[in-house]
Amino acid sequence: MMITKITTANIGLLAFSLFVVYGVSFQGDVNALSNTVNAGGNGTSWDKFTPQNVTVNADESVTWTNTMQVAEPHTVTFVNDREMIPPLVAPFSVPNNTEFTPAVPAPNVEPTTMPDSSNPNNKLVIMDNHRASAPVAIDSTKTNVTHLQPNSNYSFAGDESYVNSGWMWPMGQAPPGAPPIASFTVTFENPGTYHYICLIHPWMAGTVVVN
Repeated sequence: MMITKITTANIGLLAFSLFVVYGVSFQGDVNALSNTVNAGGNGTSWDKFTPQNVTVNADESVTWTNTMQVAEPHTVTFVNDREMIPPLVAPFSVPNNTEFTPAVPAPNVEPTTMPDSSNPNNKLVIMDNHRASAPVAIDSTKTNVTHLQPNSNYSFAGDESYVNSGWMWPMGQAPPGAPPIASFTVTFENPGTYHYICLIHPWMAGTVVVN
């Protein structure tokens, strides 16, 4: 039941983001000819892409950076297929005798586990979904997965089913053990209109128009 609630909540929020992207623009919509976008900001812009809509030419790049003063992550995520919307966390089944040792010196950490109703010899551990938190590109067939380097410059064809920046943190504020991702650059190869969202704050939406 808990797993269902966790997964449903994440999918529900991300599905809502598609409504935002394709149906409604938030107030303060800004259009610009720009190659740089702030992912989040300070004050009322903390949950906005600024500018929200940008226009570039084919073979030009756009770079997103997290400019917040506090350690609040954002993603830049292009999703062409609703089936590819990832939950932020996911359950994995492991043997009951599996032990987890914290990799960072923190006195108050513990993995979330619960019984696996489908296999009494196993337990479920709720883990971070790498497809949501790390830089990843998945092609139009949904089968070829490319794991990108942090702070990547990705060449975007436009027909990918999923492209994600990973969790971008303000410079120097990534938590211990997390990839130090602070920016994401996309080079747009083909003309078109490309919508994107932040997986963590799915009401954050933006558009890149490529001439």
